[in-house]
Amino acid sequence: MATIKDVAKLAGVSPSTASRAMHDSSLISEETKSKVRHAMQELDYSPNFAAQNLANQSSNTIGVILPAREEAVGENPFFIQIIQGLASICNAHDYLVAVASGQTDEELIKNLETMIKRGNITRFVFVYSQVNDPVLEFIKQQKQTQYVVIGSPESDRDQTCYVDNDNHLAGYDATRYLLEKGFETVIYAYTNLDEGVQNARYLGYQQALNEFKLPKFPLELSNRVADEAKNAQALRELLKKVSGRIAVLACDDILALDIQYLWDLCEVDPSKIAMMGFNNSGLAKIARPTLTSVEIFPRFLGTEAAALVINKDKDTFKLDLNRVIVPHKIIERDSTRF
Repeated sequence: MATIKDVAKLAGVSPSTASRAMHDSSLISEETKSKVRHAMQELDYSPNFAAQNLANQSSNTIGVILPAREEAVGENPFFIQIIQGLASICNAHDYLVAVASGQTDEELIKNLETMIKRGNITRFVFVYSQVNDPVLEFIKQQKQTQYVVIGSPESDRDQTCYVDNDNHLAGYDATRYLLEKGFETVIYAYTNLDEGVQNARYLGYQQALNEFKLPKFPLELSNRVADEAKNAQALRELLKKVSGRIAVLACDDILALDIQYLWDLCEVDPSKIAMMGFNNSGLAKIARPTLTSVEIFPRFLGTEAAALVINKDKDTFKLDLNRVIVPHKIIERDSTRF
C-alpha cells in the first residue's frame, strides 16, 4: 500500500510539501499540486484520515444528526435523500459522513459526546429543527463546534446557518391548490407542531383558509404503530364534524399513507376524500391512488447544507449568505383528481 512518502518521492517533493498539496495549501504552487495529484492517482493513494485527525486534533468528518424518538426515521426516504445529497458534496471534497442517532435525547447527546471527544468531529448538520431542542443546545455549548440546520431555526435565527424550504409558503400553496379545485373542507394532519417544518406548513394552511374565510380542521395523529386504533378514532370523530367535498393535507407522505390505511378501519370510501402530502417521496408514486405531493427537493437540501458547513472555515464555495431557501413544486397525481 502506497504511503505519503511514496507519493512525495514520485512527485519529486518532500513529504511535508506533498501533505500541504493534498490539503490545497495556498503556500504550494498549482504546478506542484498537479504533480502530487498525478502521483496520488498513479499510486492509487488515499490519505489516512484517521491519522490526520489524531495529528491535527480535528476531523474531516461531518456529523449528521437525526432526530431522536422518531420511529419512522429509518423508513422515511426524506432523510435518506438528504444524506445522499450531503454525501455527494462531502465525497467531492474529501470529507466523510458520520450519522448520529438515538432513541432518546440523552442517548443522542451521549453519542455526540463520543463523536466530538474521540472522533474530533467539530462540524455537524441537523436534518431537523424543533422547539427547545436539548441536542442543539448541547452542540451550541461545545467549543469550536460549527453546525448547520436543515429547517428554520427556532432561535438565534440571524446567527444560525440553515437550509430550508419556505414551508409556510408550501403549506399555503398546497391548501390553496386544494381549495381552488373545489374542496370545501381541508383537514391538516400532523404529528408534532413543535417540529418546525410541520408548524410552518400549518401556519401556511391557516393563512389560506383565512383568505377563503373557511374553518380550520387540524388533526393530530401519532406516528407510533401502537396508536393505530387511537388514530382511527380521532379520524372518525373529526369526519363527523365536516361536510362537503373533503381533502386531507398531511404534513408528509408517510402520514398521508398512514391515513389511507386508516380509511378501512374508519369504513371510509377513499375515492370520496382527496389526499395530499409533502416530500414527493417514492412512496407517493406507488400509493393507490397515487399521491399528490409537494416536492421539496431533499437532495438539494442536503447538498446546500454540506456546502454551508464545509464553507464555515474556508472559502471553498465563497457563499455570501448563511442561509439557503430551496424552492418547492406541487406534483399532481390521482389522489386529488376528482
